[in-house]
Amino acid sequence: MKKFQFRLQVVLDIKEKLLEQKLLELSKVQRGLQEAIQKQKTLESYQLEINQALLKVFQSGNDLDLVEVQRYKDFINKLLVDISSQKVVVQNITKLLEIKRKEVNDVLKEKKVLEKLKENQQKKYYQEFDQYQRSELDDIATSRYMRA
Repeated sequence: MKKFQFRLQVVLDIKEKLLEQKLLELSKVQRGLQEAIQKQKTLESYQLEINQALLKVFQSGNDLDLVEVQRYKDFINKLLVDISSQKVVVQNITKLLEIKRKEVNDVLKEKKVLEKLKENQQKKYYQEFDQYQRSELDDIATSRYMRA
């Protein structure tokens, strides 16, 4: 009998490589999400610092410099816009991350189906091989018995 050979091995190999590629893409998106979240947190903490600095200016009791107060307010508004846009970036990356996770799961399912098919075919092959060997041994035993 011939050696066992899975006819869809090429497809299984392709699925394994595709899974590796999708996992790599997923990890890149996860890193990007972590970086975007960190940038958002940095902007938010910077906004808090500026708010506290502006509050100190108001509480100092010194004469208020309206130009300085206006600069603080303008900068706070710019930070609010930046934080808002960063939140949108985080949301978009989160959506992309879910898409990548789904792609990984789909490829993983396809790979598992092929592996299960290979396992079943291999099991069937070895059962047939065992049956073939028993048949050969029976034939040998019968021919020896007939000679004796």
